[in-house]
Amino acid sequence: MVEYELLQAQEEFLNIPHRHNLDVAIYQGGYGSGKTWAGSLLGVLLSMKYPGCVGLVGAKEYELLKNTTLLDYFNHLDAMGFSAEKHYTYNKTDKIIKFKNGSVIYFKGLEDAERIKSLNLHWAEVEEASQISHSTFKQILARLRKAPNKDWKNFQY
Repeated sequence: MVEYELLQAQEEFLNIPHRHNLDVAIYQGGYGSGKTWAGSLLGVLLSMKYPGCVGLVGAKEYELLKNTTLLDYFNHLDAMGFSAEKHYTYNKTDKIIKFKNGSVIYFKGLEDAERIKSLNLHWAEVEEASQISHSTFKQILARLRKAPNKDWKNFQY
């Protein structure tokens, strides 16, 4: 079992839905402030806590995700003792992590908002949100429409 020591801003970010009734939480900070690390930790935690949840991790271009964010996801999974053999699979072609509990995380470039129109999501994470258009941001919000499982207590993401 891994123990993480969080910065105050990271702890506040991870606890926002439990303390406030918000639709969007933004973790803004300078280079090295742990934004990607905290976002990927939250994505892993949601995927494990809420079986069958569907998430999207996006950035203006997929390359940004491939070189940073995706690595943080795998690092968290490894640190928590989750292995690709027992707990999840990663499809490099489709850029999807599928968990054995039914949760799914899509990793997508957001250059064209039309490419995410068919998704029904429980949560979304956007890397470098200042680089995406307002219409893409609105499209992501419109995709957050998948109803939570009846067994999920207090799901607010």
